[in-house]
Amino acid sequence: MFIAKAIAATLLAGSFGGLTSPPSGDTAAYEKQTQLEAKRVVCMTEQGLDYVAFPEPRYTWQPGEQERFAGDLEALRAYRTKYGFGVWSPNVYPKDKVVNPVQHENPNNKTLMSLSADQLKKWRAADESCFSQAVKEVLGKTVTSQEDYYDQLEAAVRKSLSSLDQDKQLARLGKQFAACLGVSRTEPTALDGLSHTKIVRQASDVAKKAWKGELPKGKTVIFRPNLKPAQARPYLDKEIKAALKDLQCGKDFYPAYSPKAMELTSRVYQEFGREGAAQAIPSRIYRKLI
Repeated sequence: MFIAKAIAATLLAGSFGGLTSPPSGDTAAYEKQTQLEAKRVVCMTEQGLDYVAFPEPRYTWQPGEQERFAGDLEALRAYRTKYGFGVWSPNVYPKDKVVNPVQHENPNNKTLMSLSADQLKKWRAADESCFSQAVKEVLGKTVTSQEDYYDQLEAAVRKSLSSLDQDKQLARLGKQFAACLGVSRTEPTALDGLSHTKIVRQASDVAKKAWKGELPKGKTVIFRPNLKPAQARPYLDKEIKAALKDLQCGKDFYPAYSPKAMELTSRVYQEFGREGAAQAIPSRIYRKLI
C-alpha cells in the first residue's frame, strides 16, 4: 500500500474507491518503471527465482479527469454531484468503472501462492534486495526496501508541495477557503483534501464497527465499508453535500492550487520513475488521519 508504515491495510474489500488516481502520462517516467521491472527480472533469475515484470498498466484518462486534476470547476462539480469525493460511491455504484476501476492482478501472485512458508520468505527477501538494486541502477537512489522507496517518494512529494504554503496568492485564497469551511487551518497544503479526509474517517468508523478481526498493533488502519448500495446511499447523499460545499468554498482556491500541486508532484514522480503523479492524492489524505 502507498503509505506502508502508517497504513497497515485497508480492510473489508480493499482501498477506498475513487482514491486511486490515474497517472500523469509521462512517457519518460513510465520507461524508468519498465527498466526497474526488467532489472528485477534479471536479478531474480540470477538467484534461480521466478519473477514476472509487472509495470503498472498505462492508464487511459476518462472524460473530465484531467480537467478535475487541473482544478476545473465544471469538471469537479460534475464528478462531485454524482460521486461526492469518491468514498461512498463505490458501494452505491458497484459496476461503475469511474469509482470501481478494473484491478489488474499481479502475475507473480500465482507463484507466491505455490510456495511454502520458507520458500516464500526466501522469495520476498530476494525480491526486496533486487528491487533496491534496480532502484540504485536505474534511478541512482538508495532504498532499503519497497516500503522505504514509497516512504521516500511520499516525503519528497510533501517537501515539494510545502513550497505552496509560501505562495502569497495561495495563502490569501487559503484563508478565504478556510473561513468559508469554518476551519482553523489555512495552509494551502492542509486545506487540500481536508473535507475529503473527514469523509474517509467517517466511513472508516462505520466499517470498523462491523470488523471482527484483530487490528495490527502500532499501525493506523483505514477500513473500507462493505455496505450494499441501498445502505450506502444515505451516506453518499451526505458526502455529496459536503463535497459540493467544499467546492463552493474552494471555487477560487482549486483552480489556482491544483495545477501547481500537480506540476510539483509530477516532477517528483518522474524523478522516482513513477508515472502516477496523481496517486499522491490518497497519500496526503491518509496522512491527515494519523
